[in-house]
Amino acid sequence: MRQLQSVAFAIMTLAIALAIGCKTSGGSQSAGTIAETDFAQVPAAQMGPVDQARQSVARANDEQARAQLRLKEAQQEDQLAAADQKSAKAAMEQAKTKAQIAGETRDPSKIELAGRLSEQAGMQQRAADARSDYAKKLIDARQTSVAAADKKTALQEAKLEVAKLEALRGVNSQAAVKYDMAGLQQRVLKAQGEYQAADQKAKDQEWWAQQAHRTYGDAKSEFQAQTSPSGTPQTGTGSR
Repeated sequence: MRQLQSVAFAIMTLAIALAIGCKTSGGSQSAGTIAETDFAQVPAAQMGPVDQARQSVARANDEQARAQLRLKEAQQEDQLAAADQKSAKAAMEQAKTKAQIAGETRDPSKIELAGRLSEQAGMQQRAADARSDYAKKLIDARQTSVAAADKKTALQEAKLEVAKLEALRGVNSQAAVKYDMAGLQQRVLKAQGEYQAADQKAKDQEWWAQQAHRTYGDAKSEFQAQTSPSGTPQTGTGSR
């Protein structure tokens, strides 16, 4: 008898838990998106704020695409920096070879030439190193910009759901009671905080990338001034 009572109690407990679970899962819709079948009740005349929110989502999606494109450009800069490193290494090896030959022959003209080549190779290496550092910082900046763009899209999407629910409430739709405005607004606040943090990080990384770019520009100019006294542009350290 006790076993039967225990089984009955377990079944009743399970039934209550399932009922609560169903209510909870139904309520989870309130923290998600507004169903299109519910939103279809809103007439076109009441769609102004929703259309504006949709446009904001579209602009955020465009920013995402541009951020991804800028990241690809940064990756191309990293490839150019790697090519500069190879050129600088070759120049350094050549300078060492010339210095060795000059030391063996003790020819003053060859010693002088070797010294100039060694100095130029050192400048070329510094420019290549500076470009590599710039490329890495640029990639970091672009990656954080992509993350910020993703957060902005999430924010605009959250705002869109609030606008939809406000529109439902504005036409006194019975479907509006299924959704929790406070939950949707909390989602907006959370997304806003995450976007602001990501955006600030992206700005900080961009600042460091710009500083590295200035350092690279100075090193490149110094190298070009040494190798082209007449002002003729050189190509060994890239165009950026």
